[in-house]
Amino acid sequence: MKELSTRALRQQSSALIIAGGFGARFWPAARAGRPKPLFSLNGRTSLLDDTIARMQPLIAPERIFVLVPSELEDVFAGAVRDRIPRANLLLEPERRGTAVAIAYGCAIIKSRLGEGLIAVVPADHYIHPAAAFRHTMAAGLRLAARRNSDGSIVIIGVPPTRPDTGYGYLETGARLQGGFKVRKFVEKPALTAARSMLRSGKFLWNAGMFLMSTATLESELARHCPRLLAALPTLVSQAEGWEQLYKGLKFDSFDYEVIEKSRNVAAVRAAFSWNDVGSWDGLWQTLRDGAGNALSGTVVAMDSKQVLARGDGRRLMVLLGVEDLVVVDTPDALLVVSRGRTQDVKQVVKELRRRRLTGYL
Repeated sequence: MKELSTRALRQQSSALIIAGGFGARFWPAARAGRPKPLFSLNGRTSLLDDTIARMQPLIAPERIFVLVPSELEDVFAGAVRDRIPRANLLLEPERRGTAVAIAYGCAIIKSRLGEGLIAVVPADHYIHPAAAFRHTMAAGLRLAARRNSDGSIVIIGVPPTRPDTGYGYLETGARLQGGFKVRKFVEKPALTAARSMLRSGKFLWNAGMFLMSTATLESELARHCPRLLAALPTLVSQAEGWEQLYKGLKFDSFDYEVIEKSRNVAAVRAAFSWNDVGSWDGLWQTLRDGAGNALSGTVVAMDSKQVLARGDGRRLMVLLGVEDLVVVDTPDALLVVSRGRTQDVKQVVKELRRRRLTGYL
């Protein structure tokens, strides 16, 4: 199959940005009314802003869609204003996991734009530089188009920089023109296994980005999630009872329901730096300077190292003689946690809810 030109790729490709995560591990910066995709790394633009911006000009704004929970419609409507058409903000009646979200969002895009290629990406990852991201994305979309007759979904694999036990991995297989087959997936391995995979050079991080044609997606859903596929016409048309039908769909993640079961998954190697920014420690990994600190706001760090500190600009924060800490100051809450325990911040959210301190959520 002849390779798509840049112009043809732009005309045939769309993007579905999934922005449903609350981001409990980023409390107190992330709240119910200010979820993780609206979090800012630089104090100027949000993670969602950055995600939309780096898709362009590969994908035009009118072909970029953002899927969010319906209860956050007003919050996200303001966030995407002047970035994409208001009609491209798609609403989920209730969070039902990425398998349902991706199937629903892609079905709506197909109903509006017809058959084509769709890049499904999370709204809340750190990626740099944007030009390298677009280069990788274009290669993946071309591979998805080339292998359409074989029903392949293309995913992006990121070269690992450390033996991280919180990420999913994929093993590279036979080479393809522009990419390679995926041999297998390993989800959140033990540290010894992660070290072994890193040494082998055969494994990449699964960045949770999926590139596919609408026909390929429907074919895979027919094999692995036929009940979900059967529900899509009702969901897209929003016929009577569609919201209750949506809320009754019980499926796991897209990775588990489709990707890990499919025999037709290909991948391309990322040419960019990536971090899913899944916790405060992940943010520290991304933003730390030569001294090992990641500081923002009015913060003075003296004889301190391996620290992430974020002030809110209202008052001075001084750190003296400390290390391996995360300190986050907001107008109504202060978090101080060992950097090695940042995955447990979500337990704080549960505890606040148990104590009925919902005003801090």
